[in-house]
Amino acid sequence: MKRNKKIIAALALSLIGVLSFTGCQTTAKKTTAVPTIEAKNANIKVPRSIVNLALAKEMTAAAEAKAKEIKVPMYITIDDADANLISINRMANTILVSEKISQNKAYTAVALKMPTSTLTALAQPGTALYGIQNDSKIVIFGGGFPLVLNGEVIGSIGVSGGSVEEDMSVAQAGLTKYKEIVEGLKSDTVITQTEASKNITGAAITDYGINLELARKMAIAVEKKAAEIGVPMWFSAVDKGANLIMEQRMEEALLVSKEISLNKAYTAATIKLPTDIVAKVSQPGTALYGVQNVSRMIIFGGGYPLVYNGKTIGGVGVSGGSVEQDMQVAQAAMDVYNAELIK
Repeated sequence: MKRNKKIIAALALSLIGVLSFTGCQTTAKKTTAVPTIEAKNANIKVPRSIVNLALAKEMTAAAEAKAKEIKVPMYITIDDADANLISINRMANTILVSEKISQNKAYTAVALKMPTSTLTALAQPGTALYGIQNDSKIVIFGGGFPLVLNGEVIGSIGVSGGSVEEDMSVAQAGLTKYKEIVEGLKSDTVITQTEASKNITGAAITDYGINLELARKMAIAVEKKAAEIGVPMWFSAVDKGANLIMEQRMEEALLVSKEISLNKAYTAATIKLPTDIVAKVSQPGTALYGVQNVSRMIIFGGGYPLVYNGKTIGGVGVSGGSVEQDMQVAQAAMDVYNAELIK
């Protein structure tokens, strides 16, 4: 209960900050703009080529460690240079409204090539960018930072879950890791995930869903199987309420598969059936014909419900290849889940 009160208080501070930025609250404490942490490495000739899922995982781990240190759970989003999602991770007990805020902070930082805290002052009445906050994806308070290498913006990080100051401190922990990794590269090499980071512990299943650690174990299995068949994939996992736990994109995965992957997980969790079964029962003359007209419903394979003690506690979705390939790769995730069930 105390933990939840702290989280709610933190969100209240953030909302007060938002009101002050939009002119609805004049007495709230102002947040100081913080410059981004820029990396420099003359060995890298094509800066944007180094931003991949492995780098996103390392940055996320560093940001998550900081969030645990300050005892405030967060959503952590990493985007590439074109504002396309690479990964988003939700720590346990994070405020759900922070999912979109985190994603939009990352989008804002890379789209405008500046920290979102810098945008705060620039979006005030009478200033150069006043009114930009009317765009639903633009966030004008701290927690989003561009990834800068040799003066070029090559991606971004967005963090949400606490006060503006807490979000910024967690994002900066991710940026510090980014700088450390990038400045240690000898060339335009592909960043790979460390073996230590693949050793995930603490996986858990409850009546309300899987935790982030188990979702990550399933994601690793997805990556391995997708690499084996030579088809890069998106992977999504949701909880009992179909709320996002994590989503990630392998290098060169089809961008259209972002929503498909997430909606497969959503469909499986909410209808409590694998999406290939939904395909069969949604044909003309069958029980669920017309369900495909419901928002977010997917009626082809690649999504599976997660069942625990006879109850559906979430779902996973995979997209990027043919239906058969998606199902094959998703099954690799389910194999990990089923192995956890019997432990």
